[in-house]
Amino acid sequence: MPVPEVLRTLSNDPAFWAEWFNGSHPDEPDPVELRVTFPVSHGFGLVLDVDRHYGTFGLGLRTPITIEPIQLGWDDPSDWHPHCLRWPEVDLIGRVTALDDPSLPHPGLPVVLLSRFAPITPEDDAGAVRALLGTALRSLRVPAPPLEQEPLFPDAGEPWPVLSEEQVGNYLAVAQRDLRTLRVTDNEQFPFDDLAELVRLAERRISRLRVEPWYTDQVAAAARASDVSALVTALDAAGCDHPTVIDALTPPVVPAEAAWVVEVLGGAMPVPLGRR
Repeated sequence: MPVPEVLRTLSNDPAFWAEWFNGSHPDEPDPVELRVTFPVSHGFGLVLDVDRHYGTFGLGLRTPITIEPIQLGWDDPSDWHPHCLRWPEVDLIGRVTALDDPSLPHPGLPVVLLSRFAPITPEDDAGAVRALLGTALRSLRVPAPPLEQEPLFPDAGEPWPVLSEEQVGNYLAVAQRDLRTLRVTDNEQFPFDDLAELVRLAERRISRLRVEPWYTDQVAAAARASDVSALVTALDAAGCDHPTVIDALTPPVVPAEAAWVVEVLGGAMPVPLGRR
């Protein structure tokens, strides 16, 4: 489980996201410190450290031969160097996380957490980035309270959004503000090779979906045609039991959640956001 239960609980609190995006932090937060690990493959992964008392955030890269994560970026009010990931990399890590934990669908909580370290560069389509992050923010939902009588509306028992549309819009504005002129770090000490290896392993791991026993010609053809109904039928006939694939394509279908599964099963290679 890459995301600790305490953070899952915090993610259901709108006040936590006000703290996350607006820089305010409580005097006596509980818990004070959080560490989140996003494992990828072969000992590589990303490690997010949060100190809520001081309002500092750090992102490191774990390798098989390092005891402590290699520092990638940090967001500190007095020393600000957070821009260390590109949006296609955030997208990719979100996919890998969803493979292991379907309760963290992509795009979802991992994308929101890692967005702090990914500027919108001239290589990105700002609209596509906003759409991805917006879907991730809207995916933050809490179970509706139990009903004492039959619901008057069919969706009355579905999870409730954590953030209102106004809050989502405000946080998207914070994420995009003044970032198009900033670049990912070009520090000579930045671990470019290690990060490139993490990305390579993540892409290879995602592509392994296409060598599963249930990956038949019918599955591939339906995915290339972007026919979700035919794809579900083909996966069922092939005996697919992969929870991430099944959940992403089970109604109600969230387009952004299903799109990456269809893309991978169709054999498409990830490209910079907005260039698909």
